[in-house]
Amino acid sequence: MKKILLPLVTSMALFGASNSAKVMNDPFEQMDKVFQMQMQQMDQMQKQMDSMFKVFEQNNFSGSKMPVIFSGGGMMSSGIVDKKDHYEVALKIGKGKNTKVDVKAKNGILTISVEQSKEAAKTNGQYGNVKSFSRSSYVQSFTLPKDADGAKADYELKDDKIIVKIPKINKK
Repeated sequence: MKKILLPLVTSMALFGASNSAKVMNDPFEQMDKVFQMQMQQMDQMQKQMDSMFKVFEQNNFSGSKMPVIFSGGGMMSSGIVDKKDHYEVALKIGKGKNTKVDVKAKNGILTISVEQSKEAAKTNGQYGNVKSFSRSSYVQSFTLPKDADGAKADYELKDDKIIVKIPKINKK
């Protein structure tokens, strides 16, 4: 019995040692550790970015009642502003040659769509004329206050601004 038991115990000890060495050199386990470290770094970066944006918002928009909305397309809005007898939305857009505006209100949502086209021509010395064309479209939607009459919304285009006026529903 001793002759069988001793080699068995020895082989189990060797197997256990070699198995733990495999765990230490397991590439998948190493990848898991690298992934966990990367995720921790990303979490730290996200927290830093959140605090930077919070400071930015506090420094730039703390005095306004409504948040200023920026879009990557170049359209800016201060949101819906209460003007006592009506609501107003002012959108600043880039100057374009052919500007088409569409204002719709449906199910308590005001949607403003803008399409613009621009054209530029330039004489380029001995190589002739260079012409460029661009077309842009923007869409922004706003939740209307409960007492706004979106069906009667109207707009005017002034310089590089769209001013949308939404009357209030008369409560008698």
